[in-house]
Amino acid sequence: MKNLCLSPAEAASLIRTGVIAVFAGSEDALRSLPAGTWIGGTSPYFMTEAGGVVDTARLFCTVLTGAVEARTVALTAATLPQIVAGRFANGFSYVLIPAFTEVHRTYALDGPGYPGLCNQPVMGWVTGVLLSELGSRTPKVFDGMTGAMHDNAAVVMHVRLPAGTVAQLDFINLFAPGTGPKIAFPADGFSAAACTVDGVPANFAQYVTDNAIDTKLPLVADYAGASVNVSIQAVDQAAGTVAFYAPVLAGETYRFARAIEDYADAYAAGAGDTDNAGAMLACNCILNFLYAELEGKTTGGFVGPVTFGEIAYVLLNQTLVRLQLLAGDATPLAAELAEAV
Repeated sequence: MKNLCLSPAEAASLIRTGVIAVFAGSEDALRSLPAGTWIGGTSPYFMTEAGGVVDTARLFCTVLTGAVEARTVALTAATLPQIVAGRFANGFSYVLIPAFTEVHRTYALDGPGYPGLCNQPVMGWVTGVLLSELGSRTPKVFDGMTGAMHDNAAVVMHVRLPAGTVAQLDFINLFAPGTGPKIAFPADGFSAAACTVDGVPANFAQYVTDNAIDTKLPLVADYAGASVNVSIQAVDQAAGTVAFYAPVLAGETYRFARAIEDYADAYAAGAGDTDNAGAMLACNCILNFLYAELEGKTTGGFVGPVTFGEIAYVLLNQTLVRLQLLAGDATPLAAELAEAV
């Protein structure tokens, strides 16, 4: 892998050399790129080796230097169950999904049940826009092999690796369940009104407001031994509803996360100071970027796009997802999670 921050002209020149690559950037920057073996998604937020940036002019690029071959496919909500149909015998799949769309919701709720999803690494992220443009522009995904742009379809790149090389996927979650009440919801969804708090029926928006809950802290549930976050997008007290960036699931027990005293320090420690940070595929949540105030700061353990949801088999929130190419047999570290939800 090779991570680069490039102007559109530099990116276009690179594409014409025949590389296999993944791009993040603004819609205008991505639109300017020529056809080639690449996919891309809209996000103007990046973590670079020089620090976190908000940049609508340049593109963040990861060149898949260890890849032998790639093919792409665009999938609608109806065809998402075919997500693994085109993958190679040895490789991984990289998925880009536009935020706040039918395909986003469908993957979040139904993806964990897709046949064969966890048999090989599936990594990716949810695309977004500059926060000031929410409501005026929509997130997009691009298939460089066909030249198509989509605002309600997933673009998947299936990547073939050479014999003796495997992909290893993992994710870092800084958050652990706190000691507060157990919260449960009666239905799956990206929003909720009714809930139970330690078994007592309640309105979730009212509970959050009455208890002055810090909504920078996600709800955390234990999915087969892994702590998985559901982040709060907005609390509408008048409507009595709370919107989430990922769905809550009926039958799961959630607690608000334990508070982190110094978010930036905890994030840097969790990401680690790895020597090969610049040689892996990685993405990190926009909420970590904002709450840890990472603009202008370096972490040492991560470079890559800042995203509106992360995919390590399943949809995640407020996490860092990483994929490395290694010699030996692959160990799908999140497979148990994917099977459990």
